[in-house]
Amino acid sequence: MAADIPWFGGQEEFEPDRNRHPAIRGWIVHILTKIFIVLVTMLAIFMVPLVVVSAKNQEYWKTRSIDLDASHRLVTSQLQDERQAHQSEQARLNQELQTYSQRLSELQSNIAACEKMRLEIESQLLTANLAIAEHGATSRTMLKSLQTNSDLNRVLVEDLQKLRGRAISAEREKLELDDALRERDSQLQVALAARRKLEEELKEVRDEQTNAMQRISEYVARFGALEDSGMTLDEGLAPDRNLESTILDISRSEDQTLVEIDAGSRDGVKEGWILTIGQDGTFIGKLRIISVDINRSTGILTLENPDRGLARVGHRAYALMGQD
Repeated sequence: MAADIPWFGGQEEFEPDRNRHPAIRGWIVHILTKIFIVLVTMLAIFMVPLVVVSAKNQEYWKTRSIDLDASHRLVTSQLQDERQAHQSEQARLNQELQTYSQRLSELQSNIAACEKMRLEIESQLLTANLAIAEHGATSRTMLKSLQTNSDLNRVLVEDLQKLRGRAISAEREKLELDDALRERDSQLQVALAARRKLEEELKEVRDEQTNAMQRISEYVARFGALEDSGMTLDEGLAPDRNLESTILDISRSEDQTLVEIDAGSRDGVKEGWILTIGQDGTFIGKLRIISVDINRSTGILTLENPDRGLARVGHRAYALMGQD
């Protein structure tokens, strides 16, 4: 049968190549080796994704296993907690059941006591109804008496209301009088405070007047008596009271100096009065009143000396009783 297989042209051509059979076999083995290497390489190439996928699947399943284990432990812990909570709740409910059982027993005892009390009250009610029936006639008699007393009470109430109205009016008047008394007392306190202040001011004025008189006495001792001969007007009048005032305005001209003070006829100032003007114990000059208004007066200033100081607004003018 091997003789029937043609080989490159038949038996005739095959026979001469018998001697080349080992080389062909080596060539075939070489080709098969390369094919095997290619197959192994392809197998390795195809195995890499499988290995990668297997590694990833192994990591995934490992993580999944760890998660499931943690979940299992968590569920076990929760189950244990719920079991303990259930046991605690059951113990609490058992305790409440015992408490309610005790309360039920107490309530049943109370119900029995209330039932007994109800029977006693019903008995007392029957007795009371009998007593009411017995006292019915007495009540009607007393009703007539009460009617009479009611009329009397009405009259007394009317009188009492009148008396109460009078008492309220008297109380209102008393409150008004108390308010008026408090107001008068407050005014009295204010007046007393003003009086004390005026007394203090009067003391200061008197001290200032004493100082002024002392300075005037010193001036008279050194320079002689003050005379009004320098004035061109007639002799003035000596004041009939002590008075202190303040200069409000000064008007100077070549012939004379007019001074306005804050005292007038209401203070007792009269025309012709001679006042002394000074400040802090310093003699400034003499002021002769020539015009008097209700609360202001005007006079002529004399004996003014610049060496001692000129009269200015705010300086004091003094009237000394019996002195001019």
